Amino acid sequence: MTAPLLVSSLEPTKLGSLFSSCAAEKTNKPSSARRAKQPSGQQPKTTSAPLSETSTLNLIRSSLLESLNQGVIVTSRGLNPLYWNAKARTLCQHLSGNDFPPLELPAEVSEVCHRLMRENRQSDRPFVMECQAATGQTIRISARWLELAGSQTIDRDGQRQAYILVLLENCDDLLYEEIQIERKKYDLTEREAEVWMLLRQEYSYQEIAKMLQISLNTVKTHIKNVYAKKRSCQGREKFWCGD
Repeated sequence: MTAPLLVSSLEPTKLGSLFSSCAAEKTNKPSSARRAKQPSGQQPKTTSAPLSETSTLNLIRSSLLESLNQGVIVTSRGLNPLYWNAKARTLCQHLSGNDFPPLELPAEVSEVCHRLMRENRQSDRPFVMECQAATGQTIRISARWLELAGSQTIDRDGQRQAYILVLLENCDDLLYEEIQIERKKYDLTEREAEVWMLLRQEYSYQEIAKMLQISLNTVKTHIKNVYAKKRSCQGREKFWCGD
């Protein structure tokens, strides 16, 4: 079941530099007078040229987008995807229920983009929707206008010329990662972390006891211990190693 759309008041995203085309680099070929003569029968030595600054920045941008835990999609007003990272493709597969890489935006993503174009034409606030994927995971979809640096974003008719930036998040994965951090930070046991995660998912004490096949008093004890450990760490810096 699709959740109602929410409107957030976050600042507009300016990622034009991440997707702007790079200028062609000039290469200077050495003149024949400067070429060193190689001894007969000896192959010239070849050395790999270092990456230019532009190539290095392109690699950094690409690695940055692929390393994000969020799915990133850039689409045109016609909802033709221009870019999506690997995480976005995976989450779109979950939404569409297909095993192969998606060729078009899932219906849920298209719905959020249509709402953005129809009701939020000149606003920089994103539209956010949470929906249930076929796999049972909760996917959060956020769509907002993508402002390209140095370009005009409003045409003569008052329509947006910018592209649309879509961010996708697996809420279950985000919660699991957060729980794992809290487990290390507060020194929670495996069972305490398990109970704490179910509580964060808004299950009742009775439901947690039934799911884990433990008594209600045991659930209450674990939750009491979690709160006690969290209170003991308040006001103290604590470092830990992530997985």
